[in-house]
Amino acid sequence: MAITSKSQITLQVNPQIRVGPLRQDGYHDITLAYQAISIYDILTISPSPNGPTIRVTGMDSERVPSNGQNLVIKAANMVAAEARIEPLVHFELNKSIPSEAGLGGGSADAAAALVGCNILWNLNISAKDLMHIGAQLGEDVPFFVNGMMALGMGHKQPLVALETIGYTWNWVLGVPHRGLSTRAVFAQYDEILAQSDNPEEEYLLRRKDCIETPWGTTDPEKLLSELVNDLERPSSELLPDITIALQAGKTAGAIRSLMSGSGSTCAFLAKDQTHAKSLMVELQKLDIFRDVRIATGPVEGVKVIDSSP
Repeated sequence: MAITSKSQITLQVNPQIRVGPLRQDGYHDITLAYQAISIYDILTISPSPNGPTIRVTGMDSERVPSNGQNLVIKAANMVAAEARIEPLVHFELNKSIPSEAGLGGGSADAAAALVGCNILWNLNISAKDLMHIGAQLGEDVPFFVNGMMALGMGHKQPLVALETIGYTWNWVLGVPHRGLSTRAVFAQYDEILAQSDNPEEEYLLRRKDCIETPWGTTDPEKLLSELVNDLERPSSELLPDITIALQAGKTAGAIRSLMSGSGSTCAFLAKDQTHAKSLMVELQKLDIFRDVRIATGPVEGVKVIDSSP
């Protein structure tokens, strides 16, 4: 029986990102807090005799590859290889998550492909094993399988799920007109870090702070000083639009403004939903952003909204 699986895919913001010095293996140690928020792509998965193939529609679809470079296709190939079957599947990806904006949209879509293919092919692969497969595609792919909040503990390290007890974070996201290369941001960060006498020791202290912060069990208004992104300075040096955007959020009344991921999206924390709506209206009046929208978190990760014959 042919099955079609339709999944709702959330994106994420990072309340805190701490980055260490460049290691000999070419990676940076990174400790960060993940939070899944309520902006979604929709991925529909169906059998195909010529798979894996993908058609991308919606926001920024022209920026998303529709070939083997797409993480969705890579995810399907990896699940099929695990099960020793042919990846005969077609994907319809409707984008609502901005692309190349530091929000994890590609990784989130890959997580949905892992979950959807598992259902489509009736493989019964556990969530833990799906997360292990996802980790080979990207550091943040495993997070999107379950969503909510988690700590990323570094390259090839397992996620640490965080307890959440009902606090809602109200965000307004502003996506500047220009994006950033992650590689360039980290190169700029290395130049900044070269000025430090003890970069490793300083990183370990910041890492400890991130790990010990009670992210999911505390009113977000009591965590404002903890909302920090080590990549914000290098990103702002490369793209001054970010500095302008963050200041615009502060002027408009955000209780905290910070950059998401390696940029260029800026996340503005509001007191409640009413405040978030008024903040969004103010920011939409400006010519700083190509997209401004409201989101709340934490929310679940990949959610199958239809699985039918």
